[in-house]
Amino acid sequence: MTACQTQFLSNLYGCIQNQTMVVNNFLWLVTNQSNGQAPADVTAFKAEACGKQRALVQCGVQFMQTLMSQQSPCTPQKQGQKDERQIVDGQFRALFGTLDNACADPCRATLTKELRDCYDSSGLDPELFLSNSTMGRGAVIGTTTSQVALFCKNRVSLVTCMKGKRDGCPEAPMVLRAIGLDIESMDKGVSILCKHQKDYLSGIPCFEEPTDKVVACQEVQGRAIMQLMSTAQQQTLDQNQYFEQFCQIRLKHMSCDLESWKEKTHQACNEKVIGLRSELECELLPDQCLTAQKDTVAQVCQVSNFKRSQRNKMSAASSVHFELFSLVAVMLGVLMI
Repeated sequence: MTACQTQFLSNLYGCIQNQTMVVNNFLWLVTNQSNGQAPADVTAFKAEACGKQRALVQCGVQFMQTLMSQQSPCTPQKQGQKDERQIVDGQFRALFGTLDNACADPCRATLTKELRDCYDSSGLDPELFLSNSTMGRGAVIGTTTSQVALFCKNRVSLVTCMKGKRDGCPEAPMVLRAIGLDIESMDKGVSILCKHQKDYLSGIPCFEEPTDKVVACQEVQGRAIMQLMSTAQQQTLDQNQYFEQFCQIRLKHMSCDLESWKEKTHQACNEKVIGLRSELECELLPDQCLTAQKDTVAQVCQVSNFKRSQRNKMSAASSVHFELFSLVAVMLGVLMI
């Protein structure tokens, strides 16, 4: 066994023992019963391990940071020495990933489908769920006058159903963060579109085909979000720490995205349409962003940017095919929160 592997195991066992847990029992749990020894009471031990999961991960992240450093025995110190950092990183992720799966509430695997089913039970097309997950294409509330009218009519029922599914799942915050969905922000966003249905519909052609600049903005945001999610997992960021960085990324993307759409040469890409999209994007920002990035939000979301005076006052359908769920669709190629 190399010095790197010895150090890795020594640190791992230390974290387990610090939580007064039996190492062999823990290894049995996190290696799918292929190593270690089964505890006398599997159910009780699993409950104990899951209760101490956060502390175990934090301890693990700390020693992994040391093992990833230049002075680590896992880092080549002389020519010809093997770099073992990726190996131990993979081992760490495999062990704690198995622990995470073992401790996961069943709703983690079903919540996304249940949210989609809310569209069905509300009489709406389930294809509209996360409809903007591919490079900003798709329509949030429909593409025809009748579809949009039906969506707006049943919006309250849809949102009520989605909130009920979310509130019944202990792991909902993590699932929603992964797919980039904030239900309250979504509700505010579609409310804006329902008030301006005609303008919303008139702008859909503008956003059907993103320009190279729009795609570039989305790709930059996607990489940044993926990096943030990786950091959040490795460093166990709390909600405030996560949103501080997330909102920074989101607002930077909004500025890039809106400027890129403004530059597109298309009859539907007029000031009124871009203004409605701007207001929608601002409404879709999670409330945490209003605090974490107050000055930037004030600048990006100036009311004058919304061009409200140009909209059809009695609008029944409007435009702005925006990426309602764009964020960790774009993020990951997923969508927004």
